[in-house]
Amino acid sequence: MKKTLSAKIICLFFSSLFLTGCFATTAKYKAALDTWIGHSSDKLVERWGAPNAVYNKDDGGKILTFVRSGSMYLPGTNNSNTTYNPYGGTTTTVTSSPGTVIPLSCKTSFVISKEGKITSWSYQGNNCISK
Repeated sequence: MKKTLSAKIICLFFSSLFLTGCFATTAKYKAALDTWIGHSSDKLVERWGAPNAVYNKDDGGKILTFVRSGSMYLPGTNNSNTTYNPYGGTTTTVTSSPGTVIPLSCKTSFVISKEGKITSWSYQGNNCISK
């Protein structure tokens, strides 16, 4: 009974995680980044804050890089199995699996022209999502 309950809880957890992911997607992140094309780098910094890195290009432009990081914890599980001895008594075995920490990150870079306008963007990471 406990084994089935643990399996249901794990299934419910991953289902809710999946559903949350349905609302925040990389496609929406790309669409949000596209809205910045043509805007000034000053406006970007006003909204996103100071960049984590700035690269000055030879042509007078820049690349502004923003980094977001965090983590998510997936709890472990406990399973128990009770064995009935035909000669009397029971034996209960409990097995546990440890929780897991999953690192999350997103590095987004914007290419800025020498006139100060955003011309393109790129990103990498496992948490580049938007609602």
